[in-house]
Amino acid sequence: MLVTLDELLPKYLHKDAAVGAFNLAVFPDIPTLISAAEELHAPIILQASPMVSEFIGYDYWGMVAEEMAKRASVPVVMHLDHANRTEDIWKALDAGYSSVMFDGSQLPFAENVRITQEVVERAKRYKASVEAEIGSVAYLGRDTHKDQLTDPKEAAAFAEVSGCSCLAVSVGTTHMMRTQTANIHFELLEEIQEEVKIPLVIHGSTGLADEQLMRMRSYHICKVNIGTALRVAFDRGLREELAKRPDDYIYKDLLQRPLQAEKEVVKHKMRLLGF
Repeated sequence: MLVTLDELLPKYLHKDAAVGAFNLAVFPDIPTLISAAEELHAPIILQASPMVSEFIGYDYWGMVAEEMAKRASVPVVMHLDHANRTEDIWKALDAGYSSVMFDGSQLPFAENVRITQEVVERAKRYKASVEAEIGSVAYLGRDTHKDQLTDPKEAAAFAEVSGCSCLAVSVGTTHMMRTQTANIHFELLEEIQEEVKIPLVIHGSTGLADEQLMRMRSYHICKVNIGTALRVAFDRGLREELAKRPDDYIYKDLLQRPLQAEKEVVKHKMRLLGF
């Protein structure tokens, strides 16, 4: 069934579990990821960036995800990840995405609030949910995206006035890490959850060691974003398959190994998150 973050995340505020949010790259990712969730009886958040959504087509993502979610035996969210332009968000809402993220983390506080409020109002017409970000999670190798830990008081003020459904916070992770060497500032996370009453989101979670992912379950972290781990597993599996059969050109055969590798990563992360 296709659901929103509003319908899903509050259930995990006080549970020893968090919902995995996994980034899509190609259409076969959708049935692969839903299958992993069904095997573990776990909800799942499928998310596509504006770049991927534009490349494949917002309408196609929306149609395929909605139809597969309807057939799924577990709750499925179709989420637009890290949109910093409202025009991308409007496209996603029109296409049937059940959730969107406005990433105003690079903006001044007041501007981030203003645009998030605008997105929340528009999303209500579609019965969709909205994620926002306060503080800023950096990207590995990109100096154009600031690295700024979340201030608990600022986060509380933002959550209260913006109307967002859940809030992404910066507490030590970095996007696009391939090694599990990031460290969560758990004292800061405790301060944030004392101030903020809505579900919290962690981005860049590929960089977290298994023990840290498991530890986060006891906090108010309800959504955990994982993307790079899937892409690395898919890439490694595809390269192995191409080396094994260099003259094969049948996509279905070539994609079996990388998709299975991706699926195993998803199941492993879901187990760490409490499923």
